[in-house]
Amino acid sequence: MPLTLLIASDTHGRPDRLLEAYRRVDPAATVFLGDGLRDLLALPQQFPIYAVRGNCDWSADADAPPSRVVEIGSYRLYLTHGHLHGVKLQLDAAIAAAAAADADALLYGHTHIPFEQNLRTGTQIVGGVLRKPLLVLCPGSLGQPADGVPSFATLTLTDAGLLAGFGKLK
Repeated sequence: MPLTLLIASDTHGRPDRLLEAYRRVDPAATVFLGDGLRDLLALPQQFPIYAVRGNCDWSADADAPPSRVVEIGSYRLYLTHGHLHGVKLQLDAAIAAAAAADADALLYGHTHIPFEQNLRTGTQIVGGVLRKPLLVLCPGSLGQPADGVPSFATLTLTDAGLLAGFGKLK
């Protein structure tokens, strides 16, 4: 049975936008990629929330790691805000970390720019080649979008693979 996840990042104090994205998707779980951890309090707490800390998350938010691997169904997802991997300059370090973790997807934030790329088995990466396909996905930003339009992503986990999508708020 397919599971759809809400992928959100960089809310920067806009829990209203996070809640609106959540209502539109009605996800089985939420993945939050940092910079607005306190905004997660706006979401219903009965559903799973997987979160990482961003460079703008401090003090009470410090218990969330900056990167982590989660297993949902048969998929391994590498979650990171991305600031420690330098994603604003290039994705090489983040891709290498996800590959080293044997992840099926790299989900990152920090850039505030929606992005999707599917890397094939055998793709040259820092430190070698990919042993299996890797989906690379950034949902953009709900709080401070680079293009002025708040965005989020969805990730649907099926028996046949991972399906990514994007949503925008007006």
